[in-house]
Amino acid sequence: MDLSRWENIVLKNLWILAKKGITKISETEIKEFCDLNSTEISSAVSWLDFKKLISVDKIEHKDYNLTEEGKTYLETGLPEEKLYELLKEKGKLKIRDVMEVLGPEKGKIALIQLSKFNIKPSGGEISFQISGELESTMINRKKILSKIQVSKKLDPGEMKELIELQKRGLIEERKKTVRIVSINELGINYAMNSGNAEKLEQLTPEIIAEGSWRGREFRSYDLNVPVERIIGGSLHPLTYLIREIREIFLEMGFTEMHGDYVQYAAWNMDALFIPQDHPARDLQDTFFLQSQNRINFQHPEILPKLKKVHENGISGYSGWRYSWKEEKAKELLLRTHTTVNTIKYLYEHPEPPSAIFSIEKVFRHESVDWKHLAELHQIEGAVHSKDSSLSSLKWLIRTFYRKLGFEKLSFIPAYYPYTEPSMDVVVEINGKEVELGGSGLFRPEVLRPFRIRNNVIAWGLGLERLAMLYYDLKDIREIYESDIEWLKNYRIRIT
Repeated sequence: MDLSRWENIVLKNLWILAKKGITKISETEIKEFCDLNSTEISSAVSWLDFKKLISVDKIEHKDYNLTEEGKTYLETGLPEEKLYELLKEKGKLKIRDVMEVLGPEKGKIALIQLSKFNIKPSGGEISFQISGELESTMINRKKILSKIQVSKKLDPGEMKELIELQKRGLIEERKKTVRIVSINELGINYAMNSGNAEKLEQLTPEIIAEGSWRGREFRSYDLNVPVERIIGGSLHPLTYLIREIREIFLEMGFTEMHGDYVQYAAWNMDALFIPQDHPARDLQDTFFLQSQNRINFQHPEILPKLKKVHENGISGYSGWRYSWKEEKAKELLLRTHTTVNTIKYLYEHPEPPSAIFSIEKVFRHESVDWKHLAELHQIEGAVHSKDSSLSSLKWLIRTFYRKLGFEKLSFIPAYYPYTEPSMDVVVEINGKEVELGGSGLFRPEVLRPFRIRNNVIAWGLGLERLAMLYYDLKDIREIYESDIEWLKNYRIRIT
């Protein structure tokens, strides 16, 4: 049995350390005693273990880090803390005002967290009520974030709150496996009796030029050493998930719809009753196109209708009461959601009933981090029927998510410009509560201008965020990284 140069160096050093009474040493500590890097040592340890010259014990260490979101909240305050202080100052706030002040994402988080302490919206508003339990919980949460930031240990009583912050993605757990190495009797005998370290492993130009290869032995190679099994191609995890979701919709009797990446703001925003001064239409949220090469504007007859509903509303609804600009409606952009597919389909197919879905790419001007992408897929389902109601929406959502493997789910009041009432869907997966998507009934201001008289219910979620849960990923960017090991061995993690 021949060893490589790296294996010989590691084995000889383990033997020397054993003679000094150091019988066990971590893989990382070996580096202090030899001139090898971490990769070389790791490879040598693996092969020495395979050749049964050393014994290796694996010990798993666990520590915690703040995510970028956790660091931000530690510095600027938790969303629930901000909303609680705002309510204490104002006494009462409309849900829409909460979303405008805190932003849609933080606003939803704040409402969900406050609802856990029985401070819940009612009639489109949320009112202040003092909660000593909430106040002490917020103090504890910030204390834990601060401790993690400076790598302090947590008290046993803080572990429950730590788990809650982990569920929210503010703290991430890091597991590190440390290999503890010890030389065995076979390894000692080999180190004592082998002069193998001087054997040549490869011919280099320098060795040939110097002639130093003469009179030296070359290391032999075992051609029967097991090699890694080659695994053939398979579906990408995201493709697999898309096929599964498409099959669910088709089984439920839905029809698939499609749309273009490039849309006019009139269809993407105005047709959904999103005002032209809404924050979602800012450059920091939407990719607008500078090109003057206009694509064909489908159904220009909708523009006067959109102007009327935005400026003056419809019977029973006041509208936004501002001066609507056609030039803003004709701005080109990369679609920000697939709901544009839904409203176009409904305009072209106004007669009920219809059940439609799409799984397509959308674009958001996001800062890319562990849970956000600038280019992602959105899954959407919608039903137009005289029987559509909040109850049927809940039933459809439960059926859809149950087919995806989510048995426990709940509905949280939410705000979206084009649905009322609106709900976020929160599911329980592997013991964690996770917000998966939004839902609601389309507002009359969206439907009546297009002569759609029956209710339309809809729901949607982000495919990549769902994939994170399915495949137990900690970072959404991992989905698109070409990690061959993961692509060969990925498994669905929902239990």
